[in-house]
Amino acid sequence: MHQYFHTVLGFCPWDLLALLVLAAMLILMALHVRKQKQRQRELEEALAEKQAREQVSRESHT
Repeated sequence: MHQYFHTVLGFCPWDLLALLVLAAMLILMALHVRKQKQRQRELEEALAEKQAREQVSRESHT
């Protein structure tokens, strides 16, 4: 069986495991980047709202 993988398919069973680990890591990284972008967008929106409230507050005091 071991010789079959090497001669017919051109790779060994460890290559499949490494490929699965790589695919899992790429999927996790893509999900992490997506979540981080969403979190950054939410924080930027919250900051913009806070700055707008502060601007209104400053204008009402003058």
